[in-house]
Amino acid sequence: MAQTDYKALLATRMERDFSKWAAQGTIPEREVYRFLHTMKGTAGTIGMMELSEFCARELDAFSEHNTELLAVDSLAGFMSSFRNYFAADEPASQQETELEAPESKTSSEEALVLVIDSDAEFAAKLKETLEPKGIPVVIALNGQKGTELFYTLHPQMVLLDVKLPDVDGFSLAERIAEAGRSRHLPLAIMSEDDRIDHHIRAMEVGATDFLAKPLNMAYFLPYLANRLRGQEIILQDTRIDELTGAGNRQAFDEVLLQMTNLAERTGKPFTLALLDLDHFKKINDDHGHSVGDEVLRSFSQFVLNLKRESDSFFRYGGEEFALILPETKPQEAAAFIDRLHKALSETEFAIHANAPIRLTFSAGVSEYRLKQETIVNKADKALYQAKRNGRNQTMVYESEEHDLKRKLNIVIVDDDSLVRKLVAKQFSNWKAEDFDIQIEEYADGLALVDSDWYRPDENYMILLDGVMPKMDGLEVLSHVRSQYPHDNIVVSMLTSRNNESDIVLALKSGADDYIVKPFYAQEVVARVQRLTKRMFQ
Repeated sequence: MAQTDYKALLATRMERDFSKWAAQGTIPEREVYRFLHTMKGTAGTIGMMELSEFCARELDAFSEHNTELLAVDSLAGFMSSFRNYFAADEPASQQETELEAPESKTSSEEALVLVIDSDAEFAAKLKETLEPKGIPVVIALNGQKGTELFYTLHPQMVLLDVKLPDVDGFSLAERIAEAGRSRHLPLAIMSEDDRIDHHIRAMEVGATDFLAKPLNMAYFLPYLANRLRGQEIILQDTRIDELTGAGNRQAFDEVLLQMTNLAERTGKPFTLALLDLDHFKKINDDHGHSVGDEVLRSFSQFVLNLKRESDSFFRYGGEEFALILPETKPQEAAAFIDRLHKALSETEFAIHANAPIRLTFSAGVSEYRLKQETIVNKADKALYQAKRNGRNQTMVYESEEHDLKRKLNIVIVDDDSLVRKLVAKQFSNWKAEDFDIQIEEYADGLALVDSDWYRPDENYMILLDGVMPKMDGLEVLSHVRSQYPHDNIVVSMLTSRNNESDIVLALKSGADDYIVKPFYAQEVVARVQRLTKRMFQ
């Protein structure tokens, strides 16, 4: 849809609101605030930046919470100013231009930086500085959330402040440094206290750097690029996952390519199996991430001891592993994996002091056939089917019976119909290999809460507007986090407000991320693609 089409729709909606106000004679101040908030985000999103900036200035004159009635006659100048923005003529070339984002500097494969800092204003400033340069940032305001995001998102770098509300920053840094050693993770400890004792302590716990606050951004940006580039170079020469002893993801990609080339030259097939530990998140939640790491290490050694010498075993990501079995038919691979199931059922891992831990896993098997390049996706579909069937079992991919993808529901909750239309249109063009994408729209938070929207076996990305009538976005967020599991629901707040208190409320209430309006819809899609790939890999 061209910009002028969206502009006309926004003008029509504005006049409808003004007509309603005139009919009422008076209007609560908070309704004017919400009108400005919505117009600011929508105008910027469709490219009317001058109007968006005007709304931002006017917002300072109104309160979100004031119920005092204003005479509509007193708003005549206010409404006239709005109409002038829509009456202004634009160059014809601009009028017919599609709403497209600037050339993206990011991709779903690029580095992700995790900032663990209770100073939301500082963390938000880093986010606003780095993301336009193509470096996505996620924020945690305490150690617990930081630990969760570290193990879930596998960031390429961590910036951690020593003063956290729930844990000693040095202690957390030591745990992260140990867990990230196999990935050669750059870890920088930050503090306003620049004493040499803090520098020494940072090195003792395994951090790569100590950064004094306030950061010198002229130094920080090339420093960050240097650390990320250095990690990439090191990992290019690394083939073993140091935590588990299995091959790492890069080694998997190389062996898979070698096997496909060999199969196409010789006609000899091979089989891929993806293995995923069942209910692994519960182990982390119940016993801590250090026990979870030991579980991954023990399971890996268990498989390495039982696999054939010709088979290759890898840590594919998180708690998911991969087996490449040369010259093996799918049913033969499934029989071998069933033997692993049986042996594992008879094994207790003496990891936790209070009780031994028993493990199960789900597996998906797929055979490589000539000229087919989707072996990983097919194995993943079979694995998904094994989980849907109750876990602790093996499924072999069959094109008709098991051609299922994981369901990813994009849930857009925003009272602004234009924003919903823009974002939904962009998501409709996303052809994901890993997910079956479904788009759901809700006109306000109450509509979502009152609907039967949740299905346990599916994944969700909720894009949630912060300011809505009937039920505020933070109320909806609190409801979602208190009533539903966290592991298959990612929430990103859409807000025109970017001050510290709003960010703190959103992140403390359970938001995984936030996106400040105005935004380009394409950029929202790119961000969701990055997050969902990491959260639901």
